[in-house]
Amino acid sequence: MISTTAQDGRVIATNRETGQVVWDKNLHDQPDMTLNAAPLAIDNAILVGASGGDQGVRNWLAALDPKTGNELWRFYSIPAPGEPGHETWKDKNNAWQTGGGSFYNTGSFDPATNTTYWGSGNPTPKYDSSYRPGDNLYTNSALALDAATGKLRWFHQYTPNDTMDFDESGSHLLIDSKFNGVDRKLVVRAARNGFVYAFDRLNGQFLKATQYVSQVTWTKGIDQKTGKPVDYDPSKDLQTYAEPVAKILTGAKSSFCPGVPGGNNFWPASFSRARQLLFIPTLEGCTWVTRDQTRHVPGKFDGGSFGYDSRLTSTIMAWDPTTGELKGKKELPYPNTSGVLSTAGGILVTALLDGTIMALDDTTLEELWSINVGTGVNAPPVTYEAGGKQYIAIATGLTGNQIGRIATAPEMKGLAKNTTMLFVFGL
Repeated sequence: MISTTAQDGRVIATNRETGQVVWDKNLHDQPDMTLNAAPLAIDNAILVGASGGDQGVRNWLAALDPKTGNELWRFYSIPAPGEPGHETWKDKNNAWQTGGGSFYNTGSFDPATNTTYWGSGNPTPKYDSSYRPGDNLYTNSALALDAATGKLRWFHQYTPNDTMDFDESGSHLLIDSKFNGVDRKLVVRAARNGFVYAFDRLNGQFLKATQYVSQVTWTKGIDQKTGKPVDYDPSKDLQTYAEPVAKILTGAKSSFCPGVPGGNNFWPASFSRARQLLFIPTLEGCTWVTRDQTRHVPGKFDGGSFGYDSRLTSTIMAWDPTTGELKGKKELPYPNTSGVLSTAGGILVTALLDGTIMALDDTTLEELWSINVGTGVNAPPVTYEAGGKQYIAIATGLTGNQIGRIATAPEMKGLAKNTTMLFVFGL
């Protein structure tokens, strides 16, 4: 059986042999709710995450019976009154009802412990934390859930009371490796806020955070004991962090780095077992934000506007999860929202918004080959085997957000922006 999600809130299961629909479950429970992430099929359930947080949706994860589509459990990223975490929504606006916390990337699953790991999105309105004072659990968090019951086992909130759209719905990778000489089962995340984190995935213990983007201005760093920003003050209902964030809260235009799209967002990092390194595709650049308190209405619950301060570029970073050290860096001239793929044969494959698809040596990060296909790339590369030969496939075509990022580099404006094609390369 194959299960797919549709933006209108349906999950559809089809017979993989005949293509016939086995069941069609409509989960649309709120205006503007969508299903953006692919479903995650585990032993006895299909896991589905809801999106639409920036429009004022209270998001959730649900488990469906793979035979019938009936719901087995549901976990809300925004707790209701009386539930643990609701006390972190201290407003008088009932902001929890429209609080965000989207799941627009598919989570991970550890069958050994029957635990599923998901990253949650930003609180809403995203540019006005004064509307929702408090830490706003469980937004911007790594969440470890019991896959049988949906009960929360542990969590870590990366950026409490976020006002920069630093959601963390991107990939959380499961790695078995040594850390400080001890065998550990890790979950790692190259966060949108500019730091890469490592946790013990069995108990949630914070282990390390390292800055991986070139410039961070929104905070003075991460406390290596707690994993919280060093400027975080648990006694405050509004977190001002460093000067740029405090300025946003006054209603003034403010710039910060990394910018709103983050250092890493939905585009995936990749762990090489052969090299024992995590390769992180970054977006390098800063953005400005202005708060707009008239935009606190369902369907347009962003709370302000943002724009780019300068040209965007990107890098590929090599990070050692055993030490938390950055081991290498490859600078690239254009933005990367495609991600990176590592292979056992020692190559990294990535793509840029100008249409360049390239392969790098995973030891030196030197370019092995590249081709410009004439249209921007926003999808991650994948690899597969057929007839004893390995192939790399990647789809092209851009969204409105990516077209906006192209505009920061004037020479890319003539690019055939929306040509949807599939390119396949043999290795």
